[in-house]
Amino acid sequence: MTVVPFVNCFQVPAGQEDAFMSLFREVNAYMAAKPGYVSHRLHQSLAPDAKFRFVNYAEWETAGHWRAAHDDGFRRLVSGPAWSPFSSTHALYEVVHAGRAQ
Repeated sequence: MTVVPFVNCFQVPAGQEDAFMSLFREVNAYMAAKPGYVSHRLHQSLAPDAKFRFVNYAEWETAGHWRAAHDDGFRRLVSGPAWSPFSSTHALYEVVHAGRAQ
């Protein structure tokens, strides 16, 4: 199966990690129940001063599934004041090069 990668990079202020994780889990549970969701991996930077402290890599069956999942319910979840300390930069991607250790 070919998947469509979605990468979302989050700016999370120091000391706000637990609050971010709580919100992320809520939104991720919502998205994981949507048609076309395949998987995700949330990464946390080892450097505390990294611009993007958390990076989410998610896979969707199609770009259309990803778009449809960003519905009114999703917008309600991410538009609350609790999300205001956390900004993100995101986009859909396509894999153009991959490798593995031999």
